Amino acid sequence: VVITLLLALMDQILVSGAVSETVLRMVQPEMTPRITKHEAGHFLCAYLLGCPVEGVVLSTWAALNDERFGGRSGRAVSAGTSYYDIDLSEQIAGTRPLTRESIDRYSIIVMGGIAAEAVEYGRADGGAGDEEALVRFLRSLNPRSSNAVSAWTPDLIRNQARWGATQAVLLLKEYKPCYDALVDALEKGGDLGRCVAAIEGAARREGLGRLGRPMGIVVEEGEFGRWVPVDEDEDG
Repeated sequence: VVITLLLALMDQILVSGAVSETVLRMVQPEMTPRITKHEAGHFLCAYLLGCPVEGVVLSTWAALNDERFGGRSGRAVSAGTSYYDIDLSEQIAGTRPLTRESIDRYSIIVMGGIAAEAVEYGRADGGAGDEEALVRFLRSLNPRSSNAVSAWTPDLIRNQARWGATQAVLLLKEYKPCYDALVDALEKGGDLGRCVAAIEGAARREGLGRLGRPMGIVVEEGEFGRWVPVDEDEDG
C-alpha cells in the first residue's frame, strides 16, 4: 500500500497524474470520447463567439508536451482548450473598461465543456476545474465600468455560472452539425486548421452562419440580474 501511494504521489508530482490517467482510460474506455466532447464544447463556443482557439489537448501527456498548456513547467496540467480573447485581455490589463459582454463571453466559453457533456450525456461528470476557474475569475474582478457588478457574491456567481452553461447549451444545440464535425475531427487527431475547416464545412452545408456575440446578455436588474435576448436588448 505504501509503495502504491508513493508511486501515485510521484506520478502526480512528476507528470501531473498522466500515468494514472492512462490506466484509468484503459479501465474506462468511455473516458476518452467524453473528454474529447468536453473540449469540443469549449472549442466551438470560443469559435462562435469570435475568440481564436490557440490549441487543444485531449490528455495530460499531450499537455505536458505543449508549452501553451504549461508543458513541464512543474505546475499541474491536464486536457484543455486554449483560446485568445483580445478584448478581455486588454480590459483585465486595465487599458480599457471592463464590460459585461466580455464577462459573459468568458462565462459561456468556460462553461462550454460542461454544457457539451450535458447535451451529449444528460449530465456532466467533468468540469469542476472549469467551475473553479469561473469562480476565481469573477472573484478577482473589481468594478471597472458603469454597468459592472459591485461585488460578485456567491449567489451572483452561481447565477452567472448557470447562465453561462445555459447559453452554451443553446449554442451547441443550434450548431449541433458543427459540433459533431468538430468532435469527429478531434477524434481523428486533426490539427487546428482541420478542426476549423470541419466547423466551417458543416456550417456551409447546413446553412449556419458564424455567431459573433452571445444570443443574449445579463442586465443589472434585481438581485441576480435578468437575462435579455439580444434583439430585445437592441429594441430597448
